[in-house]
Amino acid sequence: MQRPHELINYLSSVAGSRYYNHRRMEAKMDRTLATLHRRLDRENAASLSRGMHYPPRWDPFFHDWMTRADLYRYPTQHYDFHRAQLTL
Repeated sequence: MQRPHELINYLSSVAGSRYYNHRRMEAKMDRTLATLHRRLDRENAASLSRGMHYPPRWDPFFHDWMTRADLYRYPTQHYDFHRAQLTL
């Protein structure tokens, strides 16, 4: 069952790289981070401590139980991980 997922993941990254060049990716990242900052500013301690189960096999940074605070940290962890993979 992983093979179709891996093929789709690969083909999506190939197609996506044709549209999301460096300029577009930078603008998208800036918008995404600005949105996350605005949402995080509206959170309180109670909402940040709420959580739910996630399948750890989906991503190396997922844990069986993740809080909303963990989810706010996730994009940066994920981005840094892939950036390190692509850095020569």
